[in-house]
Amino acid sequence: MSLAASHGTGRHAIVIGGGIAGLATARVLTEHFDRITVLERDKPPGGAEHRAGVPQARHVHILLAGGEQALEGLFPGLREELTAAGAPWGDYAGTSLINFPIFRLPHSTSGVEVSFASRPFREYTMRCRLERGGRVEFRNGVQVKGLVGEGHGVSGVKLRDSRGEDVLRADFVVAACGREGRVDEWIAELGYPTPREETVDAALSYATRWYRGPRSLSRYNLVVDLPTPPDLPRGGGYMSCEDGKWFVTLMGIAGERAPLDEEGFYAWIRNLRFPEVWDLVQKAEPASPIYGSAKGENRHRHFEELKRFPDRFVALGDAVASFNPMYGQGMSMAVLGAMELGACLSEQRERIGGPSLVGLSRRFQRRLERVVRSVWGMSISEDFRWSATRGERPGGISRVVGKYMDKLMNTVPEDELVFQRFVRVQHLLDPVSSLLAPDVAGRVIERAMRPVRTSVREVVGELVGGAG
Repeated sequence: MSLAASHGTGRHAIVIGGGIAGLATARVLTEHFDRITVLERDKPPGGAEHRAGVPQARHVHILLAGGEQALEGLFPGLREELTAAGAPWGDYAGTSLINFPIFRLPHSTSGVEVSFASRPFREYTMRCRLERGGRVEFRNGVQVKGLVGEGHGVSGVKLRDSRGEDVLRADFVVAACGREGRVDEWIAELGYPTPREETVDAALSYATRWYRGPRSLSRYNLVVDLPTPPDLPRGGGYMSCEDGKWFVTLMGIAGERAPLDEEGFYAWIRNLRFPEVWDLVQKAEPASPIYGSAKGENRHRHFEELKRFPDRFVALGDAVASFNPMYGQGMSMAVLGAMELGACLSEQRERIGGPSLVGLSRRFQRRLERVVRSVWGMSISEDFRWSATRGERPGGISRVVGKYMDKLMNTVPEDELVFQRFVRVQHLLDPVSSLLAPDVAGRVIERAMRPVRTSVREVVGELVGGAG
């Protein structure tokens, strides 16, 4: 017997969007509803193929360990499936070579393990699992035109497909429709206010080409030379993934455009600080054209601030907050948002003791904001290292924390405890606050004092300076 049947929490749920956020959400909803319908605007993929609606999926994507652990809980054995298809996995720091803006990641054992798979293949594997479960139906080639309002909430969606326009009813609707989703317009059509939208744009562009070659081409699963402010706006690297494929991605920021012509592509690679990238493309076989993308801004819709929000409807994933993809946070945040929804639904069932979802929507959007807030701060703080970045700059406290983080990152290469803690925070396993803990802060301040023989008061004064 399903949990939905045994607890009476609802019969049918709709998920708008069939990407990572939508698939993770659909799996979470199988614990609470008898039947789930996933609506996807793209045509059904024949395998691990790119979808037209997700052009950025052609570029390197990494699932951080926090997201991977959550996905493994939802889909037990998923990593084994990916590995069986040739997707490598291993210790993040031990199998990666990464230049961060301030330091080079120590090539050491971090205790944080990740798998390396393309986004289309990961999505395909998740979708196959859901289809085999028999409770999730996928409807492709569907365009959602709006929501159906009923009372103080939502009772379905308006859609259009090859057969024309229709209405699909449901007890619960989740918008996991990506950064281009029109969620604010949909709720406005029902008479609800639209959310404040925050955008921070560092003018990122990508250029990617796939290659084929054996794993022996490199001892690293991931090599990334990130752009370094203020005057090195070019970066790039590669990632190994399933089926003998390698993704080579170049990135330009602060208006520097990653090249889409072959001559410019190779010239850019030769100037990277890691010669391993050039070595790889010399040995591997090109397996695709060069793909480009320039959709890399951070965008945050503050649904949690709305005093009126429809019941039986929530939004998550990129439909709420999308991040500069250069930092690899997007997929993991989508999964963690789906997990937060599952926790809210469980608490609602315990609190109400029946099928009512009244009050859940606003409570979930507020709780999702707590998940998003610290990661959003990390992402935009990095983007504002570039003077050309457009958007609302962080306040005084954020700038103090930013100065502290600069000093912390200078400490990472030479202090094992700080290194371990940084990697766990980067991979969303520990909260950002753990980097402010006394055992870490003491080492950061001690290191900051050493080269210049300053006092603790002077170090603190430098951190606070410019916060006004």
